[in-house]
Amino acid sequence: MTEPTRVRLVLPQVADAELLAARAVQEIGVRLGFARDTLEEVKLAVVEACLNALEHGSGKVEVEVVGHPNGEGSRLEVLVTDHGPGFDLDKVPVPYLEAKLHGNRKRGWGLELMRHLMDRVDVVSEPGFTQVRLLKRRGGQ
Repeated sequence: MTEPTRVRLVLPQVADAELLAARAVQEIGVRLGFARDTLEEVKLAVVEACLNALEHGSGKVEVEVVGHPNGEGSRLEVLVTDHGPGFDLDKVPVPYLEAKLHGNRKRGWGLELMRHLMDRVDVVSEPGFTQVRLLKRRGGQ
C-alpha cells in the first residue's frame, strides 16, 4: 500500500472558498480512480461541511483531504475543522421535507445530506472546536 496523499487548506472568509476544498477532492479522487458520479457526491458533502464551518465557525476553517490508495479499497477522507462556538449534535433537528417545503426555512439539510452521500460522517463539537470527518470508500461500502 502506498502512502496517503494529503492536501491541507485554510479557507478564507470569501465567497466560493468552499470550492477550493472541492477542487482538492476532485484532484485526489481522480488519482485514486473514483467514479465521476461518486466524486460529485463527495464534493457536494464537502461543500456542505465547509459552508457550515464558514457560516457558524469563527475565523479560519481548516480542511484536510486525504487520499488513501489501496486499489479497489481506496478511500477519501476529509476533515473540516472550525473554531467557533460548537454545537450539540443531539439538538440538531432532523429535517422533514413537508415542513421545509411549507415553512420559511429551506436550510438545515447539511448534516442529513452529508450522511446520505458519504459512507461515514463523524462530528466532534465543543466550544472552540468543531470537526466533521467525512469518509467515502471507492466502492461506496
